[in-house]
Amino acid sequence: MRKHIKTFLLIINVAAILFLFSQKLYASALHFIVYGDTRQDILTMEKPQRKHNAIAKVIREMNPEFILFTGDMIYYKEYNSFLKVISNNYIGDKAIPLYPSIGNHELVFGKEADAIIKEILKKVSIEDKSKRQTSSHAGISNDIEKLKRKLNQTVEAIPEEKLKARSRQVLCEIFKDKLNPAYASYLNEVLIDTSEGQTWYSFVKEINGLKIKFIALNSSLPGDEEQFQWFLNELKQFSGPKIIFEHYPVYSIGFHGCKDLLNDESKASRFRDRYAKFFNDTANNIVLVISGHEHNYQRFYKTDKNGGMQIPVYVVSGGGGAELKGTADCDVSEIPLDGFHYLGLITAYNFVDIVADTDDKKNLVLKCKVLGLRYDITDRLPNDDTVEKEFVKDNMELIDDFTLNQSK
Repeated sequence: MRKHIKTFLLIINVAAILFLFSQKLYASALHFIVYGDTRQDILTMEKPQRKHNAIAKVIREMNPEFILFTGDMIYYKEYNSFLKVISNNYIGDKAIPLYPSIGNHELVFGKEADAIIKEILKKVSIEDKSKRQTSSHAGISNDIEKLKRKLNQTVEAIPEEKLKARSRQVLCEIFKDKLNPAYASYLNEVLIDTSEGQTWYSFVKEINGLKIKFIALNSSLPGDEEQFQWFLNELKQFSGPKIIFEHYPVYSIGFHGCKDLLNDESKASRFRDRYAKFFNDTANNIVLVISGHEHNYQRFYKTDKNGGMQIPVYVVSGGGGAELKGTADCDVSEIPLDGFHYLGLITAYNFVDIVADTDDKKNLVLKCKVLGLRYDITDRLPNDDTVEKEFVKDNMELIDDFTLNQSK
């Protein structure tokens, strides 16, 4: 009899352990990381992305389930450098999927752009040889700046249809198809139903029975009707909480806040004017909008009468390795912010570490920590050696820390 009782108790204990284990798995939170702007510049684009690699090493150690990328992987044609960082850090025993959105620097292309870049590099070579001749050096520097402005104007003038085709080429042929096929299978899944020119997509993750939709948009195509109607349909078909990731910030007090958001003709302003009202409509249940483009960290938010943060919250995280930038020379009070408060602008190489969970009423809770290293850029920018040495997990600073509670 005692033997049967012991056997019965053993079965009960095993069943209880299995139940608790299954409950723990079911209740596990969703951990993901967001960052962007890993590109280099016209003078360093042929070198390895060493800053990015240092940041990616720390991200790998954080062991997220996936990564959202806010654009500007590269400058011009430095895809091999970017892909090497991805392969070295996110493809291995435990693959970490990286979901990219398209930035503006992936879209520097065309014969005219090629010719201008070639001329800039030629001038830079001459400048290096003439640095001892002050007058000559100054003249060449002015020529280089004029060529850079011409390059920007040339890229800005590329018609949206060509940008659309190039964006698809970047996403599929240059990024996805050059990755290890087994690793890239997650992208094949989200892109399988996309149309020929489409670089916007969505996917759903689930925690504790609550589904969250992640939506990638191409902000370099503000006038594209296909993307816009697709986005409206996504809002209509899915009533649950949503997280948007794209490149151009809707709100910014940085360099591009002055340069782009005060210029109604810029792509950033046109994207803001078309999409912000839908982002900000609480009926659409958009919890978080994350962008890059500015090489720093910023957060924009509204508060309720009790001081709690309302949704959506806007985060700018463009500190993935590109040269850090601060505020520009304009009156930031003139930049349209639609009543949003801002945390400030922090010059830091950074990434956003997010844990999505549910409360006891099955409402979404996002715990967001921004980790990285701040740098004072008033004197000089940190070089590759400095960032490689200092950007390690044990040195991470807590740049920002906030929690979003989303009711149904």
